[in-house]
Amino acid sequence: MKNAFAIVGCGATAIAFLQRHLDRVAACVAPAGTIYLFEKRDDFGRGAAYEDDLESNILNTKTSLITPYPHLPGHFQGWLEKHPAAWRRAFPAFNPLPDSYAPRALFGVYLQDQLKKIVLRGASLGCQLVLMNAEVCAIDLIDGAETVRTRCGLSIRTEKVFLFCGALSKKTDPGQQDERSLDTPYPVSRLLEKISPDERVAVIGARLSAIDTVIALIEGGHRGVIRMHSRSGYFPVARGTQERVELKHLTQEGIRALVAQNGPLQISDLVALFRKELAAQDPTSASVVIPLPAPPTDVISFIENEITLSQSPRIWQAILYATNGFIEYLWQSLDDTAQARFMSEYFSFFMAYRVSIPVENARKILSYLRSGQLEFVAGSFAAPAPDDSQGLAIRGIGWAYVYDRVIYAIGFPRDANLLESTLLASLLKNGTATCHPMGGICIDPDTYRIQGRMGSARHIYAVGELTVGQLFFTSALEINGRHAFRCADAMEWIEGTQRVERVEEHV
Repeated sequence: MKNAFAIVGCGATAIAFLQRHLDRVAACVAPAGTIYLFEKRDDFGRGAAYEDDLESNILNTKTSLITPYPHLPGHFQGWLEKHPAAWRRAFPAFNPLPDSYAPRALFGVYLQDQLKKIVLRGASLGCQLVLMNAEVCAIDLIDGAETVRTRCGLSIRTEKVFLFCGALSKKTDPGQQDERSLDTPYPVSRLLEKISPDERVAVIGARLSAIDTVIALIEGGHRGVIRMHSRSGYFPVARGTQERVELKHLTQEGIRALVAQNGPLQISDLVALFRKELAAQDPTSASVVIPLPAPPTDVISFIENEITLSQSPRIWQAILYATNGFIEYLWQSLDDTAQARFMSEYFSFFMAYRVSIPVENARKILSYLRSGQLEFVAGSFAAPAPDDSQGLAIRGIGWAYVYDRVIYAIGFPRDANLLESTLLASLLKNGTATCHPMGGICIDPDTYRIQGRMGSARHIYAVGELTVGQLFFTSALEINGRHAFRCADAMEWIEGTQRVERVEEHV
């Protein structure tokens, strides 16, 4: 058990953490030891976000910018250029230009290659990485050791456990399950197997996963009508041609200064700071780029306009993306009332403008809407219910539609009690973890250590979607990679370390 720790969930966040930990081992500030990687999926390294899937399911970050390693910008594109034999046969149509958007499955291939190199690098540094294809169902504190237990009956004693579980699905009631309803569209390749081409399909949601769903169905030969149902009525904006910017006013230091001067901030304070930043970056657009928080009345006209605007730099987008390095500080600067107000009044608006889509996806959706095969329905509606015609009916005020299939493409619950995870349910039940009022579970924002009913009594840590209430925006690779690095840097080890002679191999 000496210097042994476990990682639950082996996707992009785990790979970023391992890279940083091995850097620390190489620098003699962390000990070499045994690392157990638990993954319930067949593939290690991909995670749910980058599993094997259709090529139409693309990233929404440019090839030149996406990387799991904060200190290695452009790493993915460099890998594509240096190792074409690793991916070209499976993705012959993809051209790895800096402004391209790669298939998510291709990024998964890259992550698998990174994991292989990390395992080899670990061995050269005296670290043994053990890949365990098993589902962790509990973590028990036994004789001072964090003991990981799996569903298949395995128990392993470790010093620390890190939860990098990614997005977890919603709990389902077996008695209320309907085979005509799908809780998630992923992998979208399975939609073509489950759904007949002429079936009437409802897609619940209008953000990235909903767009992936519609494109996969139609490009896969679906002929029946598809409707996107959006309660908020918002549709994502398209990404412009802008480069990244260096912030001058909307900075972590600027936020800290405001909090020190005025105490917890209000939403209006952040908006004012954003406007000040915008004026500094692009005075000509300072008065017009912040749209009113209202959904479009005509989604076709909205997308047409977005496609036009995407051909030029959109400085306001660059400013929003530049906050990736400290977005949790923006969130934590708000008081509890302001956070609750943001979630109830502004979250849908924020996500539509903060999480943009590639213009090629906007063009596809526009063509489907123009042809009439896709319809966009905005407004509140009741949950799908069985109809006399043997379909599932979705009813709103003054309208109703009947479907053969309903696909939920709305992400996963923020409430930790609603997440499908035996491990999380166990940690919540015994008080090791507690629910955060804004979603996920409570952690120490500096060490990522889980906060239970008795405080930080255990050596269990979390990065990613489980920390959404504390850190707010935890679905972006760049942000989770940064948190993974910070988590590795925050680890304290009881025993000293000694230098290991090695041949350095940097991933």
